[in-house]
Amino acid sequence: MNSLASKITLYNDSSVEIDGPIVEGPTLYQWAKQSAAAYIEQHDFARESGLLQEVSELDQLSYSSRALFGVYQWWYYDQLIAHLPANIHIQKHLEQVSNVHRKDDDLFVVISDSSAYEVSAVSAALGEGTDYLSQEEEQLSEFAKEHDLTYVPAAYINEVDIDDIAPNDSVIIRGLGLSFVDYLSDLTERRGGVFDRDDNGDMIYHRSGDEPTIYASSRRGLPYHARALDQKIVGETSPRHFLSDQFITQLIDSDSQISGKQFMHLIQLEMSYSYYVHLVKNDYPRVKLDDFKKDLLASNEKFASVLDKYDISQNRFSWDKLVNPLPNNIKDSNSFTEFVKTYLKQDIENAKRGNKTDPISSAFEKLRELRTNIRKVVSYNLISNDDFLNIFLREFNNANSFLSVGPPIFRIEQVLALIKASVLTLVGPDMEVFTEENQFAIKSGLLNDKVYHATALIEGRLPAPDARRTTNSLIQNLIKSGLGRIYQLELSNGTTFQTGAIDTTADTAELISTNGLPVKNFFVWGLSTEQRHWLTNGSPIPGVNDIRLRMADKIGSQVAALLNQAI
Repeated sequence: MNSLASKITLYNDSSVEIDGPIVEGPTLYQWAKQSAAAYIEQHDFARESGLLQEVSELDQLSYSSRALFGVYQWWYYDQLIAHLPANIHIQKHLEQVSNVHRKDDDLFVVISDSSAYEVSAVSAALGEGTDYLSQEEEQLSEFAKEHDLTYVPAAYINEVDIDDIAPNDSVIIRGLGLSFVDYLSDLTERRGGVFDRDDNGDMIYHRSGDEPTIYASSRRGLPYHARALDQKIVGETSPRHFLSDQFITQLIDSDSQISGKQFMHLIQLEMSYSYYVHLVKNDYPRVKLDDFKKDLLASNEKFASVLDKYDISQNRFSWDKLVNPLPNNIKDSNSFTEFVKTYLKQDIENAKRGNKTDPISSAFEKLRELRTNIRKVVSYNLISNDDFLNIFLREFNNANSFLSVGPPIFRIEQVLALIKASVLTLVGPDMEVFTEENQFAIKSGLLNDKVYHATALIEGRLPAPDARRTTNSLIQNLIKSGLGRIYQLELSNGTTFQTGAIDTTADTAELISTNGLPVKNFFVWGLSTEQRHWLTNGSPIPGVNDIRLRMADKIGSQVAALLNQAI
């Protein structure tokens, strides 16, 4: 996972503004140290010894495995069941729900493969799921079958078997995000390769002989930035000055919008303010920091004049360089590889300095701290549909992932070590994947001087939730019947754009039917609403009034009100 175990929780705390009771409990880290071992030993979990070793080694700055987080969720569920009120009973039905019909204003019929149930409310959090292959993916899959190659579509790595990939195979990984580093680990460490440190503390890789040769790329051609050393205590945030809580509330209350350009400007102001404050703190000891901060905030967003006043001419903040760091003089694969080594080394050094010390890392951390207000921009339609499509979805989303959704530092250290060991080659930007000479092939559209061939192609990403292409029969049937609809954008040129998200209300998470009205007591939350809402796939964070905890309580409160009416 890419969040610290100490900053993942399933419990409400005093920061969470909810109607229901505050029932505090342990974070993932606290649970691991307090009761995880006994719970694991009492249950028949796969890889029990590995889980027990993990909880014994976990510390405040550790990242949990997804498997351990899953066990934490099982434990949490057991705790809920054990502390239910006397008038509440839980029945588990391990069945796939394929459809829901509305019987009347107060009842739904929930249909599974073998049963049907009458219920008063439905709450659905459907996860990633799977999509039907696109036309290109279908062609690649068929090509693999015809030529005895391996093609792995987008999927959770734990649900994929890549053991058939042999040491003499070559593998293309399309994508350089979180799934990419997971596949790297599976193709190297899990096959007996060892990461170690040299005398300078730099990570190195010792081959096992069982790893294949790996080629990887993406449109940008560079991995996501390393997640910086977290120097903040639980619940700690810094003030938001530009895309502020007050500003967002005023927009919502007045039913106003800002332009996509202004949204991006406010994001960059927040990041650059944090950057310059930490730059001055580190490199300009003669500058009085409080005066500098006041001048920045009083500058009417004209930071350049303040920087000139304090004679800060070097290392100016540049959004363009952050999102497109490749220099213009990189023209071939060899120079790109040398650039990548230097670039990754610098990224690692920045991240190790920490998110309250390093200027770049603090700017990336500010982007994470803005997530609550960015979510409100999306959920409450605070920018136009045109700007949401062209600026938010097509520009900001990609940049945000690159800058603020990256893996832990050690994962980027592993990427660099594998490049130095000639196990991994980053091919370059503007990746092009195609077939040639009965194999898969990849090249950089920018460099265009080398073509790499491979016997396996892995889509290094998770399935993007998309109601238009989903294999989930429940979503298909909800859309088909009109009980639900796909969220679409009405654009200024008279056309519409379907996002692929299930449409829901902003405040209550109620499904919206094809007639545009909320479906009372049918709640949908999570990944299937991505692009109607934003960044719905994260884990709840303690101490920050987390939206996931608030929405869960809101849905629960609405269901509880129904139960109280029935008593």
